[in-house]
Amino acid sequence: MSVLGGPLRCRRCKAYINPNVKFVDGGRKFICNLCCVDTEVPPEYFCNLDHTGRRADTAERPELSRGSYEFLTTTDYCKGSTFPQSAAYIFVIDVSYASFQSGMVQTLTSNIAAVLNNLPKEEGQEKSPIRVGFVTYNTQLHFYNLKPSLAQPAMLVQPDMSEVFVPVVDGFLVTVEEAQTHLKTLMDLIPALHSQEKKAESVMLPAIQAGCAALKAANRPGKVIMFHSSLPVAAGPGQLKNREDKKLLNTDKEATLLVPADPIFEKVARECVDAGVGVDMFLFPHAYIDVASVGKIATVTGGVIQRYPMFRADVDGERLIQDLAMHIAEPCVFDAVLRMRTNAGVRPVEFCGNFMMQNATDMEIAVLKPNSCVTIEIKHDDKLSEDFQAYVQVALLYTSMSGVRKLRLHNLALPVSSNLADLYKSCDMDTVVNSLTKEFGKALVASHSYKNLKEQLLQRVSNSLACYRQNCAAPSQPGQLILPETLKLLPLYSHCLLRSPALMPSVEVSFDEKSNLLQRLAMMTVEETELFLYPRLYNLNTSTLGNEGMPPIIRSSYDRIRESGAHLLDNGLVLILWVGANTPSKWLQEVMGVTVLDQVDPTVGNLQPFDNPTSIRIRGIIDDIRAKRKQHLRLNVVRQKDKTEHIFMQFLVEDKTEQGMNYTDFLCSIHREIRNILS
Repeated sequence: MSVLGGPLRCRRCKAYINPNVKFVDGGRKFICNLCCVDTEVPPEYFCNLDHTGRRADTAERPELSRGSYEFLTTTDYCKGSTFPQSAAYIFVIDVSYASFQSGMVQTLTSNIAAVLNNLPKEEGQEKSPIRVGFVTYNTQLHFYNLKPSLAQPAMLVQPDMSEVFVPVVDGFLVTVEEAQTHLKTLMDLIPALHSQEKKAESVMLPAIQAGCAALKAANRPGKVIMFHSSLPVAAGPGQLKNREDKKLLNTDKEATLLVPADPIFEKVARECVDAGVGVDMFLFPHAYIDVASVGKIATVTGGVIQRYPMFRADVDGERLIQDLAMHIAEPCVFDAVLRMRTNAGVRPVEFCGNFMMQNATDMEIAVLKPNSCVTIEIKHDDKLSEDFQAYVQVALLYTSMSGVRKLRLHNLALPVSSNLADLYKSCDMDTVVNSLTKEFGKALVASHSYKNLKEQLLQRVSNSLACYRQNCAAPSQPGQLILPETLKLLPLYSHCLLRSPALMPSVEVSFDEKSNLLQRLAMMTVEETELFLYPRLYNLNTSTLGNEGMPPIIRSSYDRIRESGAHLLDNGLVLILWVGANTPSKWLQEVMGVTVLDQVDPTVGNLQPFDNPTSIRIRGIIDDIRAKRKQHLRLNVVRQKDKTEHIFMQFLVEDKTEQGMNYTDFLCSIHREIRNILS
């Protein structure tokens, strides 16, 4: 929808035209539903009112008849008052010794040409508008000119890391069709040129700066997709030292290892956001890599971090290519700015997610994906009449893959009530849990100790449930636990949040893994958060498998599983096949290809295909789970009573651990706290 001069806005609060405004003076003015100030309607937008006071063209205009709609914008909404070009992806590949040793470079260069065929297209397009470019690096940067008129790809080397610039512009960013001329040659050239260098050290930050500079020079939004293997210890901007110290776990200093070691990482992240450049990272560490520092750029720009610890091409290569293919095919938008406006009486006060804020109102996101999720807490801080509604308008300004600048608007009109029972009836527990998860993850990074967070969560949950008991519930015995229907599972998810490896201190969880989990928590959707906190545990016994659909789900407790069978655990990020000590040899033969549990290989990463109904059914279940996730989940096989069984048991969230109580005891502690509050 295009409007001359841009969308119509309130002259005072700058809210956009929406179905809740009221037209007056014969349609020559409208009264804003947020600030109640009138604004003149320009002649080109004027329309007469009918006998009910509504515009005659209301049904024909989405902005007057629908809650969500889009506008095409003018250059007034563009940086530099110039429309941007279509987006571009720059692949930045670490070619240090570690990358060749693991097989990462060989896996990428062998498959990336096929992966590029999955670049997303917009509706009605036959070809993807996205351009691509390639950079490799170790202690130097290598740029590649893919101009079709050249006889072969040309490599330009930049040895100086102190002042990064782009030595080639023409021919660096090309369409996939143009790249086909030289792409296969380049993918053969990269291993041939760099495999013999055997440089153990590498930089990292200069490579990101170079990618950002290239996109900025071309006036294109886009992504820097990085593949990196080790701690960047080479001389240059962003040089890091190993600072991992397990002794700091569960101390006041733990949070210092969850924030960047050098402020330059946040500075570069802000530069990327200003340029509309997101950074996605594929990491292949064999040791500490300081995700808290290097991952800050991905976090701030709205990108993702995919970790492949102890990467082996023969085991993890398929997973990497599957992940990259899904990642490349995912449509996204760039250079986004999100602002929420409300009427008097309520206001946005807390913002959680992966974005940058340079003022108190605007959330800036370099790359926004279909499953990106942010939360905004709205505070009621003034009088609201029950005769009126609370209005919320969310405006999202963004650039499409084709370089079209658009404005998407969402409008809500919320009822106002002074009755607490109405509030509890309307409560959405899933959203509450998602918001709490993001809030407490953010608090942990902001130097709050786990002990303090645990006390705060216990207090908040208890206060909410005590308020319901005191003001809404029917009289009952003090020893009876009364929970609102909409929040019956709030204690369970609160317990799971405290059990989460992202929050709970554990020597089993490295600081890199914790930082990665916190980054993921900040962008999880409602459904993803629920699954992460309370994993699904499927019973794979032959008698319960059935022929279609998913098998039965059992409670996440060791007491519920049986030694005479197998169970599959899925939390959205991890997929574990637990095999009991007394699993029938027939099941082992049909599914695993062995007859004795000790012969099961826990490092397989996937199940071999066998031509029998049980094998086909179980592999189908695993494929169905993988198809619903944003990444290709590696199958981890765990044998009962094996030394790796603790990996499986840490996800059984209802059970007791060394650091925390089981769910029953936690529920009792909530009940005691409620009784203390009421007494």
